[in-house]
Amino acid sequence: MAESLRVDRDREALLEIPLVDIAYQILLQGKEPYYYRDLMAKVAELRGLTQEEINMVIARLYTDINIDVRFVCIGDNVWGLRSWYPLDKAAERGAGKRFVRKEVLGFDDEDDEEIVEIDEELLDEEPPYTFGDDDAPFADEEDEIDAEADFIEEGPEVEEEVDVEDDAEDEDVF
Repeated sequence: MAESLRVDRDREALLEIPLVDIAYQILLQGKEPYYYRDLMAKVAELRGLTQEEINMVIARLYTDINIDVRFVCIGDNVWGLRSWYPLDKAAERGAGKRFVRKEVLGFDDEDDEEIVEIDEELLDEEPPYTFGDDDAPFADEEDEIDAEADFIEEGPEVEEEVDVEDDAEDEDVF
């Protein structure tokens, strides 16, 4: 009977300990790295979690382990304790993986040369019309545009007179 009381007290104590600390103790006592799923299963077993409870806390524990400086991911979702790995070893493991930027398809340095050549060809040609050319298309439209610009600057002519006295009488009515 004393044995069952002790187990119950241990179970109650485990319920108060954060999951991340339980994971730390598992790794510390096991002295070997664990896959995250295996580590989560061990934590769930010790805590007595149901599958539904596991689904509710699995992401939170992963986030806590990621943030906690005591843990280190040594690759392929395998987690160990940072104290097991000297700083140089951890850097070497991370240095093995490189992200290479993919080359953009359809872009080539020769494309720049073609663009420059096209621009130079356009510069060599004489424009078909020059400013003030009577043969230029839309010459009449330019005159219309100038007239519209003048209208906008000067505004419309107003010939309507406003009687100020009438407005003052209207205000007294209210």
